[in-house]
Amino acid sequence: MSDAGDLDDLVAYVARSSGLDPLQARRIVDDVLTYLGEGPEDFVRRRHAALLRLGRRNDEIYGQIAGELVQRRFPAPPYSLRQIRRIIYG
Repeated sequence: MSDAGDLDDLVAYVARSSGLDPLQARRIVDDVLTYLGEGPEDFVRRRHAALLRLGRRNDEIYGQIAGELVQRRFPAPPYSLRQIRRIIYG
């Protein structure tokens, strides 16, 4: 969004089209913009934690994350499994 007016228009649209009150619509818009603005490194860390909670093993997780990175709406450059491990563990 280019400015606050555009964001306000989007919030108003979401509120009207969904039946949400404006505060709920603002929260949804903020959450979506945060998700879409997430960089590859933050995505890797978030997905690693989520997949660990599901009981997945690291050797499975790294490959899955590599595949997901290239499928994102704004894909990241290809990361090797080693690069993904380094993002997670430093």
